[in-house]
Amino acid sequence: MSDHTDAFEALGVGVTAVVYEPPELIAEFEMKYDLTFPMLSDPESSAITTLGILNEEYEPDSKYHGVPHPGVLLIDSNGRIRAKFAESSYRKRPDFADLINASTRLSVSE
Repeated sequence: MSDHTDAFEALGVGVTAVVYEPPELIAEFEMKYDLTFPMLSDPESSAITTLGILNEEYEPDSKYHGVPHPGVLLIDSNGRIRAKFAESSYRKRPDFADLINASTRLSVSE
């Protein structure tokens, strides 16, 4: 995602990640990978669940319970979800060309 933040910013689109890890792990991850966008901690997965991206493959007693599906939500300036890109496998990520195209259409339509 860091490789593409400039393209999103040029469209006036902010980039933020929501993860279920605690803030101290996020800080280590951000430093290790020199991330250029904020990561928000959701250890109870309440936002993840509300956004409909909770990976339900993991039982509540699993250490992975609460992990979201890899995905991207495009939210307009009024806070409405305008597009959702989600993958069922943690090994896949949404195609960035599709995200840029959708962001461009969203920017034009506002």
